[in-house]
Amino acid sequence: MTILRRARQALSSPAAFVSAIETPGSEEFRGRHQWSNKDLDPTPVSERKWTKWDYMALWWGSAFNANAWAAASSLVSVGLDFSQAMGVTIVGSAIMSLATVANARQGALYHIGYPIAVRSQMGVWGGYFFVFLRAVVAIVWYGIQSYYTGRLFSVALRCIFGHKWTDIKPFPISADITSSDFTAFMLIYLLQLPLMFIHPSNIRRAFEVKAFILPPCAIGLTAWACVKAGGFGKFNLATKTTIHGSALGWAWMNGINTVISSVSPMMLNQPDLARYATKPGEAGVYQGWAMFICKILVSFMSVATTSALKVAYGGAATWNLWDQLSLILDHNWNPLARFSVFLVATIFSFATILTNISANSIPFGADSTGVAPRWLTIRRGQILCWILGLAIVPWKFLVDAAKFITFLGSYTILMGAVIGVVLCDFFVIRRGNIHVPSCYDGTPGGLYYFTRGVNWRGCIAWLCGFIVPFPGLIGSYDINAVNPAAIKMYELGWLLSVSISFSVHWILNLIFPVPVFPRKYQDIPVTYEYLGDQTRNGVFDDEHWAGPSEPQLSQVESGTPSTSVGDHDDEKKARSNHVSPAESYVLAIR
Repeated sequence: MTILRRARQALSSPAAFVSAIETPGSEEFRGRHQWSNKDLDPTPVSERKWTKWDYMALWWGSAFNANAWAAASSLVSVGLDFSQAMGVTIVGSAIMSLATVANARQGALYHIGYPIAVRSQMGVWGGYFFVFLRAVVAIVWYGIQSYYTGRLFSVALRCIFGHKWTDIKPFPISADITSSDFTAFMLIYLLQLPLMFIHPSNIRRAFEVKAFILPPCAIGLTAWACVKAGGFGKFNLATKTTIHGSALGWAWMNGINTVISSVSPMMLNQPDLARYATKPGEAGVYQGWAMFICKILVSFMSVATTSALKVAYGGAATWNLWDQLSLILDHNWNPLARFSVFLVATIFSFATILTNISANSIPFGADSTGVAPRWLTIRRGQILCWILGLAIVPWKFLVDAAKFITFLGSYTILMGAVIGVVLCDFFVIRRGNIHVPSCYDGTPGGLYYFTRGVNWRGCIAWLCGFIVPFPGLIGSYDINAVNPAAIKMYELGWLLSVSISFSVHWILNLIFPVPVFPRKYQDIPVTYEYLGDQTRNGVFDDEHWAGPSEPQLSQVESGTPSTSVGDHDDEKKARSNHVSPAESYVLAIR
């Protein structure tokens, strides 16, 4: 009855309907909905729960997923032998671990997510485009990861029902998906919905469970396949490369970018998770080492399993985990094999769901909140991602290994160009300093307002990092459409995009410098991470500012020096005029 009463009340008038669909606590953000809501403001102390063990568990668990497995084993499928594929993985993993830890720093220091942090780099209005850009990528990957999970779950159901499952009335070949796989996909899609309602600060426990139960299954699968093949000595014989000389070198570059691409979404998403760290160091070097070691371990097991199954059963290399499990069932249809495969497929399905949430669902929720704070929260955004992920028909992306690698590279140059600007701006231009209140200030003259709300330096740098390798992307689909040199540049992919955008942004800021601190504080020397000190949290010592999601603290409570009488008068004036705490700091610095 309560739900029906609320529904009738919401439909009683247009104003009541608008009020009903606004985000909870929306009245606190009247007049500044384009800048913030509760999920966008700095993470309060009560929600900073993630420790280094949680971040290590995140990477330990996330590394064991169907996407990472497919990315590594696809290297064998397109021509590299076992040892070469492992060499590519080690180099790629080292690069992506360094970039991930570096990008996490701003979130861990200032407790803000990517949608807010990017405003300091691209402008308070310009940041919207890059939030939207990442949101589109998150939708695509959410659908693909869900499809992966559905394929794995289909194998698990085959173990239970046998031919009754695989003999379901087939779809046309043009559908690029079987009726049984589609059914499993839809079941998994429905099972994911309840997880959308868990807040990011509380979902860490699921990663701890995943980190405990998944690795033994993956290790067991690899060990069994290697024994079946007769040991590691036969792997290179089964996976001999067909390319040599310069072609092999370019294949290495392409492979390195493939490895980086498999975690590119989580690399850019880092502030959205690092903001929940209990201390900045918790999201630092420990997760970097965990990421590096786990990625190499999973890639080793993936490549070893792919090579071993090729030795054991012959034929073409199987690069998808579900195809590998199906191959095992085809040759070992007995109770023990069925139970073992069921266990591996089910646990990998659970693991891939959690990876999908951390890498795609939560980031999309944060991004959509940044685009429409008045109407969307992280939870609502996650549900929207759940809906849109189905609309993209994800199985169309994954017909074969070559197309899969092409798809990975297509968005890698897009995101790599963003990361180049972000890292240059944060570490070089601003020396680790973000003035958090200015991220919520959309008035002309604000620190991050730049030119009409857009930092054209960052935008030009991103465009250069994306445009230079873009012709090669076209050539990867049609080799006759562009010059061969363009294709070679595209094979440099992420590395080229990051290098170009980083360099161009640095040069433009040398020629057209921007202030690091607001006008009132420009006499303070810009030292490394001055505002990142956890007694400041992105606010100067004589400022009195807190996000609306936290109570307004006195100077004694916050541990900062006393403010002047004028500051207190400004604060009282702001309150008397019903100015939100997120805007009242403007009175102090102007």
